Amino acid sequence: MSQTIYFIPGTMCDQHLWLPVWQLLKEQCHEDHQLISLVIPSTGCMDEVVSALSDQIVEHKAILVGFSLGGYIASAIALKLENKLKHLLIVSNFPKNLPVAEIKQRKRTIDCISQRGYCGIPDKRVDNLLHPEIKQLNPQVYQDIKQVIVAMDRKLGVDVLLHQLKVSMHRPNLLPCLTRLSLPITLLVGDTDNLVDLASLKQEQHGANNVSLKEITHTGHMLPLESPQALATMLLYLLAS
Repeated sequence: MSQTIYFIPGTMCDQHLWLPVWQLLKEQCHEDHQLISLVIPSTGCMDEVVSALSDQIVEHKAILVGFSLGGYIASAIALKLENKLKHLLIVSNFPKNLPVAEIKQRKRTIDCISQRGYCGIPDKRVDNLLHPEIKQLNPQVYQDIKQVIVAMDRKLGVDVLLHQLKVSMHRPNLLPCLTRLSLPITLLVGDTDNLVDLASLKQEQHGANNVSLKEITHTGHMLPLESPQALATMLLYLLAS
C-alpha cells in the first residue's frame, strides 16, 4: 500500500537535501510512495510556521521527517497532529531550547549580516557541518556535498537566513512533551555532529518508551547528504513496519 512521507528541510536547505535519499528509495523500494518536501515559510513566528506546515499534512498515517531546524518544527507539528502521523523521524536535531552560547552566536551573525551584508555560507561553516575527515578521506564526495550546500544557500538568500535564525532562536524544550505521546519517534544523529549534544540527548531520551535514538557512524550534521543510505534504510524499515 502506498504511503506518504513528508520532509521538512533545515536552515538554508530545500528539496535538494533529500534527492540522494529519494533516489535510493526509488531504487530499493518496490512500491511508489508519495515523497513531499515542504517549504519552511519565510515569514511569521515559530507558532505560525508550525501551523502553516501542519495544514499541509493532509494524508492520514503519514511519516514525518525533519532535518535540523526542520526536526524541531516536525516535533512541534507532531505535538499538534499526533494521531494523524504514523512515525516521527527527527534527523540531526535535539528538539530542545538552544544553549546560551548558540543564541549569542546567532545574534552576532545577525548583527554582522546587518552591518556587512551576506556573501554566502563560509567554507569554514561548511566544514563544521560535515565529518571532520571527509575532506581528506573522500575529497570528491566532500566537493559534491559542498556544492549542494552552497547552491541551496545561494538560492534561498539572506532574507530566508535571517528569518530562520530569528524564528528558531528562542524555543522551548519539546522532548518532555514528545516522550508523553503514543506516537513512535526515532532520532537519527551522526556520531560527529557538532550541532547536536549526543551525550545530553542520550541522557534525556533514556527511559522514554516511544523514543529511540540511532547513531550513524562517520557522519557529521548533514546526514541526508553524508549518509543517505542510512536514512533510506530507516525509511524503508518504517514503510514496511
